[in-house]
Amino acid sequence: TYIGCFLHNASDRALGGTMLYDLRKMTSSLCQDTCSESGYQFAGLDYGAECHCGNRISSPRAPEEDCSLVCRGERGSPCGGVGRLSIYKVEEQLPGHRKFRNVHYRGCFKLPKSTISTFPIYSFQPNLTTQSCIETCTDKELPLAVFKKPNCFCTWTSSLFSLNQQSENQQCVGNTGLNHTSTSTPTAPTQHDHYQVYHTPVLDSRCKERMFLPQRSSSLVALSSFPGAGNTWVRHLIELVTGYYTGSFYFDGTLYNRGFKGEKDYWKSGRSICVKTHESGQKEIEMFDSAILLIRNPYRSLMAEFNRKCAGHLGHATDVQWKSKG
Repeated sequence: TYIGCFLHNASDRALGGTMLYDLRKMTSSLCQDTCSESGYQFAGLDYGAECHCGNRISSPRAPEEDCSLVCRGERGSPCGGVGRLSIYKVEEQLPGHRKFRNVHYRGCFKLPKSTISTFPIYSFQPNLTTQSCIETCTDKELPLAVFKKPNCFCTWTSSLFSLNQQSENQQCVGNTGLNHTSTSTPTAPTQHDHYQVYHTPVLDSRCKERMFLPQRSSSLVALSSFPGAGNTWVRHLIELVTGYYTGSFYFDGTLYNRGFKGEKDYWKSGRSICVKTHESGQKEIEMFDSAILLIRNPYRSLMAEFNRKCAGHLGHATDVQWKSKG
């Protein structure tokens, strides 16, 4: 069910759950199905290609005309806009019957009570199962479910859960499957401080925040490519993974408005993790200390660049434009 158009930018994020990108065939149905299977209640689309999930809407409404982009994989369905989400209410599923994708068992960890007590969400459930604990943490939009019957804790990822901190799985007694319900009572030898830990489908909200480098770098790294080779997409991935802005040898106001805040920063400031450039002259090359070189099929690069020149970063040239001689 379509709800409406909502603000979605760095300061006002409408949905805080997981994200999905499909630059070729994103549809409202694909987004809603993905969010439903990940245990979320709402699905939102922006830029015609991004899908966001969440269990609560945390930003105000925007004018409907702001959500004017169409989905890359279908016509006729609202698919957001620049900093705007078209939000849908997905089909509700009964607790215990919700399907999940992207749930992963992290392992068995020994955790002191003093640490457990600091976790933001705690739930005591006599009939607790792994499934119900994951549902609880997904509803609270936290990425980790920490489980030991009858206790369920939800928290963020941290060094507490690094691979080298894992204990042997037999140290964790209780439920071991997503749909397994145990009625057994822990026996005396059970270590009270061992917990099973699962990754929920929720993306850690701290991974969405981006900033400039805390200390200026003395080394300039170029992100170099021919136009149309996917430079902007790689910048997006680098920013998402590292949390730091990328810069640009140029200034593109459209990209700045879409969240690439490094666009306005002077490219030699040293505040960005790398700098986009399409320059290929010897002088321009020598301005950088090192480079990441992107290489793409030349035919596809030329097509992508023509689409961008005619219809922007997310658009497609019309048949008339492709057939023109200009």
